[in-house]
Amino acid sequence: MLRRALLQVSRSHKIKNLVTTAPVTAGVVQRFIAGETSDEVVAVTRRLVGGGLLVSIDFLGEHTTDRTHADAVVVAYLDLLTRLREAGLSSSAEVSIKLTALGQQLRDGPQLALENAELICHAARMADTAVTLDMEDHTTTDSTLEILHTLRKEYPDTGAVLQAYLYRTEDDCRDQAVAGSRVRLCKGAYAEPESVAFQDRQEIDKS
Repeated sequence: MLRRALLQVSRSHKIKNLVTTAPVTAGVVQRFIAGETSDEVVAVTRRLVGGGLLVSIDFLGEHTTDRTHADAVVVAYLDLLTRLREAGLSSSAEVSIKLTALGQQLRDGPQLALENAELICHAARMADTAVTLDMEDHTTTDSTLEILHTLRKEYPDTGAVLQAYLYRTEDDCRDQAVAGSRVRLCKGAYAEPESVAFQDRQEIDKS
Protein backbone atom coordinates (compact mmCIF):
# COMPACT_ATOMS: atom_id res chain seq x y z
CA MET A 1 0.00 0.00 0.00
CA LEU A 2 2.73 2.47 0.96
CA ARG A 3 4.89 1.87 -2.08
CA ARG A 4 1.91 2.00 -4.45
CA ALA A 5 0.80 5.32 -2.98
CA LEU A 6 4.25 6.88 -3.28
CA LEU A 7 4.83 5.71 -6.86
CA GLN A 8 1.37 6.84 -7.93
CA VAL A 9 2.29 10.34 -6.80
CA SER A 10 5.32 10.32 -9.09
CA ARG A 11 3.62 9.06 -12.25
CA SER A 12 0.54 11.21 -12.88
CA HIS A 13 -0.66 14.70 -11.98
CA LYS A 14 -4.26 13.46 -11.75
CA ILE A 15 -3.34 10.55 -9.49
CA LYS A 16 -1.04 12.84 -7.53
CA ASN A 17 -3.91 15.19 -6.69
CA LEU A 18 -6.10 12.26 -5.69
CA VAL A 19 -3.47 10.47 -3.59
CA THR A 20 -2.24 13.59 -1.81
CA THR A 21 -5.75 14.66 -0.78
CA ALA A 22 -7.58 11.37 -0.12
CA PRO A 23 -7.89 10.72 3.64
CA VAL A 24 -6.58 7.15 3.38
CA THR A 25 -3.35 8.13 1.59
CA ALA A 26 -2.68 11.81 2.38
CA GLY A 27 -1.02 10.97 5.69
CA VAL A 28 1.28 8.47 4.01
CA VAL A 29 2.35 11.02 1.41
CA GLN A 30 2.96 13.74 3.99
CA ARG A 31 5.01 11.37 6.13
CA PHE A 32 7.31 10.05 3.43
CA ILE A 33 7.50 12.72 0.71
CA ALA A 34 9.66 15.63 1.79
CA GLY A 35 8.54 18.01 -0.93
CA GLU A 36 8.22 18.77 -4.62
CA THR A 37 11.16 21.18 -4.90
CA SER A 38 14.79 21.09 -3.78
CA ASP A 39 14.11 23.96 -1.37
CA GLU A 40 11.31 21.99 0.33
CA VAL A 41 13.45 18.88 0.56
CA VAL A 42 16.41 20.80 2.00
CA ALA A 43 14.16 22.36 4.64
CA VAL A 44 12.87 18.94 5.73
CA THR A 45 16.40 17.53 5.66
CA ARG A 46 17.62 20.37 7.88
CA ARG A 47 14.88 19.60 10.39
CA LEU A 48 15.64 15.87 10.43
CA VAL A 49 19.39 16.38 10.71
CA GLY A 50 18.75 18.88 13.51
CA GLY A 51 16.94 16.07 15.33
CA GLY A 52 20.03 13.87 15.14
CA LEU A 53 19.01 11.76 12.12
CA LEU A 54 20.90 10.78 8.99
CA VAL A 55 18.97 11.19 5.75
CA SER A 56 18.81 9.43 2.39
CA ILE A 57 16.83 11.27 -0.30
CA ASP A 58 15.21 9.59 -3.29
CA PHE A 59 13.75 11.46 -6.28
CA LEU A 60 10.52 9.53 -6.89
CA GLY A 61 10.05 7.87 -10.24
CA GLU A 62 11.18 4.78 -12.13
CA HIS A 63 10.87 3.02 -15.50
CA THR A 64 11.89 6.06 -17.52
CA THR A 65 10.53 5.83 -21.06
CA ASP A 66 12.90 8.20 -22.90
CA ARG A 67 16.28 9.92 -22.57
CA THR A 68 14.70 13.31 -21.96
CA HIS A 69 13.09 12.02 -18.79
CA ALA A 70 16.35 10.37 -17.71
CA ASP A 71 18.20 13.66 -18.29
CA ALA A 72 15.62 15.51 -16.18
CA VAL A 73 16.13 13.06 -13.30
CA VAL A 74 19.89 13.63 -13.43
CA VAL A 75 19.40 17.41 -13.41
CA ALA A 76 17.10 17.11 -10.39
CA TYR A 77 19.75 15.18 -8.46
CA LEU A 78 22.54 17.58 -9.42
CA ASP A 79 20.44 20.51 -8.23
CA LEU A 80 19.58 18.75 -4.99
CA LEU A 81 23.22 17.88 -4.27
CA THR A 82 24.24 21.50 -4.88
CA ARG A 83 21.56 22.71 -2.46
CA LEU A 84 22.61 20.19 0.20
CA ARG A 85 26.23 21.34 -0.06
CA GLU A 86 25.28 25.01 0.10
CA ALA A 87 23.12 24.32 3.16
CA GLY A 88 25.95 22.49 4.93
CA LEU A 89 23.89 19.30 5.14
CA SER A 90 25.78 16.92 2.88
CA SER A 91 27.76 15.34 5.71
CA SER A 92 24.46 14.03 7.12
CA ALA A 93 22.46 13.46 3.93
CA GLU A 94 23.05 11.25 0.91
CA VAL A 95 20.99 10.48 -2.17
CA SER A 96 19.49 7.19 -3.34
CA ILE A 97 18.93 6.58 -7.05
CA LYS A 98 16.82 4.15 -9.05
CA LEU A 99 18.67 3.08 -12.17
CA THR A 100 15.46 2.58 -14.14
CA ALA A 101 14.82 6.30 -13.63
CA LEU A 102 18.21 6.92 -15.25
CA GLY A 103 17.34 4.90 -18.36
CA GLN A 104 18.36 1.36 -17.35
CA GLN A 105 15.56 -0.23 -19.39
CA LEU A 106 15.91 1.87 -22.53
CA ARG A 107 17.86 0.79 -25.59
CA ASP A 108 21.52 0.61 -24.49
CA GLY A 109 19.99 1.21 -21.07
CA PRO A 110 22.66 -0.22 -18.74
CA GLN A 111 25.35 1.95 -20.33
CA LEU A 112 23.11 5.03 -20.24
CA ALA A 113 22.19 4.36 -16.59
CA LEU A 114 25.87 3.91 -15.73
CA GLU A 115 26.84 7.20 -17.39
CA ASN A 116 24.02 9.05 -15.64
CA ALA A 117 24.89 7.45 -12.31
CA GLU A 118 28.51 8.51 -12.78
CA LEU A 119 27.37 12.13 -13.20
CA ILE A 120 25.41 11.93 -9.95
CA CYS A 121 28.25 10.17 -8.11
CA HIS A 122 30.69 12.85 -9.22
CA ALA A 123 28.34 15.59 -8.03
CA ALA A 124 27.91 13.75 -4.73
CA ARG A 125 31.68 13.60 -4.30
CA MET A 126 31.93 17.33 -4.96
CA ALA A 127 29.23 17.84 -2.32
CA ASP A 128 31.11 15.60 0.14
CA THR A 129 28.39 12.97 0.30
CA ALA A 130 27.59 9.62 -1.30
CA VAL A 131 25.11 7.73 -3.46
CA THR A 132 23.21 4.50 -2.81
CA LEU A 133 21.71 2.43 -5.63
CA ASP A 134 18.15 1.39 -4.84
CA MET A 135 17.17 -2.16 -5.77
CA GLU A 136 14.09 -2.59 -7.93
CA ASP A 137 12.25 -5.62 -9.32
CA HIS A 138 14.25 -8.83 -9.73
CA THR A 139 14.65 -8.46 -13.50
CA THR A 140 17.04 -5.54 -12.88
CA THR A 141 19.11 -7.07 -10.06
CA ASP A 142 22.00 -8.43 -12.15
CA SER A 143 22.30 -5.22 -14.16
CA THR A 144 22.16 -3.08 -11.01
CA LEU A 145 24.90 -5.07 -9.28
CA GLU A 146 27.07 -4.93 -12.42
CA ILE A 147 26.68 -1.15 -12.55
CA LEU A 148 27.47 -0.98 -8.82
CA HIS A 149 30.67 -2.95 -9.40
CA THR A 150 31.74 -0.54 -12.14
CA LEU A 151 30.84 2.57 -10.13
CA ARG A 152 32.82 1.40 -7.11
CA LYS A 153 36.04 1.40 -9.13
CA GLU A 154 35.89 5.21 -9.17
CA TYR A 155 33.40 5.81 -6.34
CA PRO A 156 34.07 3.08 -3.74
CA ASP A 157 31.64 4.59 -1.23
CA THR A 158 28.65 3.89 -3.49
CA GLY A 159 26.09 1.95 -1.47
CA ALA A 160 23.74 -0.86 -2.43
CA VAL A 161 20.30 -1.99 -1.35
CA LEU A 162 19.51 -5.71 -1.22
CA GLN A 163 16.05 -7.21 -0.75
CA ALA A 164 15.67 -9.96 1.84
CA TYR A 165 12.70 -11.60 0.16
CA LEU A 166 14.71 -12.73 -2.88
CA TYR A 167 16.19 -16.22 -2.58
CA ARG A 168 19.45 -14.98 -4.09
CA THR A 169 20.07 -12.26 -1.52
CA GLU A 170 22.13 -14.30 0.93
CA ASP A 171 24.65 -14.98 -1.85
CA ASP A 172 24.51 -11.33 -2.95
CA CYS A 173 25.22 -10.26 0.64
CA ARG A 174 28.20 -12.59 0.71
CA ASP A 175 29.50 -11.10 -2.54
CA GLN A 176 29.12 -7.57 -1.12
CA ALA A 177 30.81 -8.44 2.20
CA VAL A 178 34.12 -6.70 1.45
CA ALA A 179 35.95 -3.93 3.25
CA GLY A 180 34.24 -0.56 2.86
CA SER A 181 31.08 -1.96 1.26
CA ARG A 182 27.88 -0.16 2.25
CA VAL A 183 24.75 -2.32 2.07
CA ARG A 184 21.23 -1.46 3.20
CA LEU A 185 19.06 -4.55 3.67
CA CYS A 186 15.31 -4.17 3.19
CA LYS A 187 12.46 -6.68 3.03
CA GLY A 188 11.46 -5.85 -0.55
CA ALA A 189 8.37 -4.06 -1.84
CA TYR A 190 7.76 -5.42 -5.35
CA ALA A 191 5.24 -8.16 -6.17
CA GLU A 192 7.74 -10.87 -7.05
CA PRO A 193 6.80 -14.40 -8.17
CA GLU A 194 7.28 -17.43 -5.95
CA SER A 195 9.96 -18.68 -8.32
CA VAL A 196 12.38 -15.97 -7.14
CA ALA A 197 11.11 -14.70 -3.79
CA PHE A 198 9.75 -15.80 -0.43
CA GLN A 199 6.02 -15.14 -0.18
CA ASP A 200 5.43 -15.84 3.52
CA ARG A 201 6.00 -12.89 5.87
CA GLN A 202 7.73 -15.06 8.46
CA GLU A 203 10.11 -16.45 5.86
CA ILE A 204 10.90 -12.92 4.70
CA ASP A 205 11.52 -11.80 8.29
CA LYS A 206 13.84 -14.77 8.87
CA SER A 207 15.71 -14.04 5.67
